[in-house]
Amino acid sequence: MRGLIMLCCFAILLFGCSHTSVGPSPNAPANTAMYKLAYVNSLAGSYGKGLQLVIVENGTGGVNTDGTSEEWLYAYVATSTPHATYWFHANEGGVAYDSTGAALPGMGIINQTWFNSDSALAVAEKNGGSQFRTQNPHCIIMAALGEAVVPNPKAFWYVSYYSTDNKTVFVQINVDASSGEVFVL
Repeated sequence: MRGLIMLCCFAILLFGCSHTSVGPSPNAPANTAMYKLAYVNSLAGSYGKGLQLVIVENGTGGVNTDGTSEEWLYAYVATSTPHATYWFHANEGGVAYDSTGAALPGMGIINQTWFNSDSALAVAEKNGGSQFRTQNPHCIIMAALGEAVVPNPKAFWYVSYYSTDNKTVFVQINVDASSGEVFVL
C-alpha cells in the first residue's frame, strides 16, 4: 500500500510538472507567439539535446488581428539522428508536449531574432489584411513563422487571410520577421 501511494505521488509530480500552467515570457503580450516561448524552449530541451525551433503557428481557431491566438504550436527538429519533429503547444492552461513525427523537409532552423506575432499582424493589417477583411467580413486569419531553406534562408511570418464564404478567395502576406519588409501573394 505504501508503495502504491508513493507511486501515485511520483506520477502526479511527473505528469503534473509537464502540463502545469506557466507564466508569461518577459515583455510578451498575453497569448502572442512569444508569450510562453521560454517555457516551450525549456520543455523542448527536456525532450532532447539539440532540438531547434523550425515553426511557430497559431492553433486551428486562427489568429486575431492583434496577433493573439487561443493556442500556439511550436515545431522543433532533432539535429541528430534519427531526424524527427517534436510538436509542443501553449495556451492559457500551460505548455505541453504534443507529438513526434517525421522530419519536415525544406524548413530551416529559426536562429535569428524575430519579432512577435502582434507586430507581424500589425504589418499584415496595414499591407492588405484590413482591406481583405473589409471586403470579406467572414474570414479567418492564419499565421505561421518559418524559414524556408531556399531561395532565401530568412525567417518570415506567413499571414494568410481566407474567406469562409468562398474558399478560393484569400491573400497571403509574407512579412520578413526581422525587418518587417512585406511580400504579398
